[in-house]
Amino acid sequence: MDEPVDIYEQAALNMSIPDGCDVNRAVYASIKQLISHDIIDPSLVGFQNCEPLCGICYHGSKEWDYIRFNIIVIGIILPIVGVFGIVGNAISAFVYSRPEMKCSTNFYLFSLACSDTGVVLTGIFLFSLETFRPFSLTVARMSGQLSAIVYPMGMIAQTCSVYFTMCAGVDCFVQVCLPEKIRRLFSRKETVNFLAICVVIFSVLYNVPHFFEGFVIDCYHKELGGMSREVCPATLRYNELYQSIYYKYMYAIFLAVGPLITLIVLNTFIIGFSVFGSSASNTDDTMSLILVVLLFISCNTIALIINIFESYLSETLGSKINYIVDLSNFLVVFNSSFNIIIYIKYSRPFADTLFSYFCRRKPKTESPGPGPPIMITEKPSRSKKCKETLSRLLVASQPEISQPVIQTGSDVV
Repeated sequence: MDEPVDIYEQAALNMSIPDGCDVNRAVYASIKQLISHDIIDPSLVGFQNCEPLCGICYHGSKEWDYIRFNIIVIGIILPIVGVFGIVGNAISAFVYSRPEMKCSTNFYLFSLACSDTGVVLTGIFLFSLETFRPFSLTVARMSGQLSAIVYPMGMIAQTCSVYFTMCAGVDCFVQVCLPEKIRRLFSRKETVNFLAICVVIFSVLYNVPHFFEGFVIDCYHKELGGMSREVCPATLRYNELYQSIYYKYMYAIFLAVGPLITLIVLNTFIIGFSVFGSSASNTDDTMSLILVVLLFISCNTIALIINIFESYLSETLGSKINYIVDLSNFLVVFNSSFNIIIYIKYSRPFADTLFSYFCRRKPKTESPGPGPPIMITEKPSRSKKCKETLSRLLVASQPEISQPVIQTGSDVV
């Protein structure tokens, strides 16, 4: 007896390919696979000659109120904020890379500025470019061609930003709250480089699955009248086990709840020690880093809520959830763009160094970062120690040289 055929598999089998077309084309097989897994609606599948019509996988909202909101917030305001953020992050990276600003916390803030630049650039491409996709064939082609690559790259940059923020928070906690011996251990160059490399490697490895979540198809854009490209989700993206493990549990632990709770706890200790403790911390820099962490927490809370309760919110809010998603995307870019304002306003070492380079103003302070001014230190090598010991022995073995005797006539002075 034959096994019953699933309705979605039957719909895929019944998909009609225009006469005269090569039925073995990979795009047809991909579309059938998406239909058989109930990822796309077979009623949306159409063809122009032998090319599938665009809109199989991308469905823009038709509500005028939302379109207007999306154009204003994501299409106009977000790129303006993003351009400011790119300039601000470039300035922040420059200042924190100066020799007089060399300390462990500032190195993490330098790395944060670099990763934030990646977040802003990919955010402008993914969010703002997508806004104008329905109005331009060139934009639609560009977006379809590159989104499958830019999205995982953006997630790598965002993961780096999360963990460099955590590194800066942990380092500030160490410098403000812990004994000097531990502070100097965390300020060593080897420790700083090791943590930075671990952040980058983890960010890349964690986001590798995103590279396999979509694929690009050639399609005919009926409204714009030309060939375009569109990103379709791979079946992996809608696998229940994958969604449960990667998008719920791993996301909550590694990118949402875990980092947010860690930063809240660290900030609480830092504020407590700064107000009631006897730490010799630099109050200006400590306050600036506290505000950076608070900005990160506030701007990422909405994204956390959306990702954890996506199914419930979609059922409850319907199409209104698009407004919240756009607001969340804007806040992610805003968070990656606004840090320089905090640095200039609340970090005197940053402001003095900035103005000393750009305005030729003499710095008022030489403190390099939050906490005591502990610079990044390197553990002396064995050869260096031997040289120092040998130099001391040579100096000790030299005979004492008496002061020269100056004679004037018969007298000795």
